[in-house]
Amino acid sequence: MQTTWYQRFKNELNFIFKNYISHRNWSLKEVGEFWDSVADANDINESTYSYFRRFTDGYDLCSIAPKSRILDICARTGNGTMYFHERGRVGHAVCVDVSRDYQDICTDYLQQAGVPAEHLLIDDYQIPQPDESFDAILCFETVEHVSEPQELLTSLRRLLKPYGEIIITTPNFLWEPVHWLAAITGIHRSEGPHRFLRRHTLRRLIKKADLKIITESTTVLIPGGPAFLIKFGEFLEHILPETIKRFFGLRRIFICTTNVDEDEIKEETYVAVED
Repeated sequence: MQTTWYQRFKNELNFIFKNYISHRNWSLKEVGEFWDSVADANDINESTYSYFRRFTDGYDLCSIAPKSRILDICARTGNGTMYFHERGRVGHAVCVDVSRDYQDICTDYLQQAGVPAEHLLIDDYQIPQPDESFDAILCFETVEHVSEPQELLTSLRRLLKPYGEIIITTPNFLWEPVHWLAAITGIHRSEGPHRFLRRHTLRRLIKKADLKIITESTTVLIPGGPAFLIKFGEFLEHILPETIKRFFGLRRIFICTTNVDEDEIKEETYVAVED
């Protein structure tokens, strides 16, 4: 159903008040119900340049072995699993979601492509899988959609094998006004229940979940537009220092693991410049 800009404005204002000002906790069921309501509008997201950068950049930064057993948390359409499958990284996938409609879309998509996958629908943070049963976990744009990100990260840590990798991507907190405007104007669908996390907050939550960051990067300076503008953004990403990109970049990417020696950590020198 088509909505007017005024209706979209009221919806976004409601989300801002509930999720930031009142700082409420929402359930995974609420997230699933919202995503069910927008699943048929996913083409708006997939047509944007910045959408697929979460997969391409995550893949380039990680070192997931071929034929891994992979968990894709909140897999939505299954594009993340498919991207890694096409590059030989998926031996078997477990796609988990809170949205029944997205789960159906993902199941059909991966079955037609012959991807070896099973699908789980959840309504709490306790994912019904054995401890240390996954070589890698994909967590694309998900931590900001749960009201208890610490519980989510702790649950994912339980499922990750020693020396396994988890890819976490999430928008930069400072881009929240851009997401509001995009949703109001109809350029992008609403984010629904969410609360963008500041960089230092997410780093703290990752550490508290007994995960270690081995690589961190901030990407996507120009999220869309004409080809020449996108190329210019990519050029800037190559020449600007990480401290500048951390402030202006759209997407934060963390590659984390469980147990590593300190001298193996590839993370860039931490510079105390916070959001």
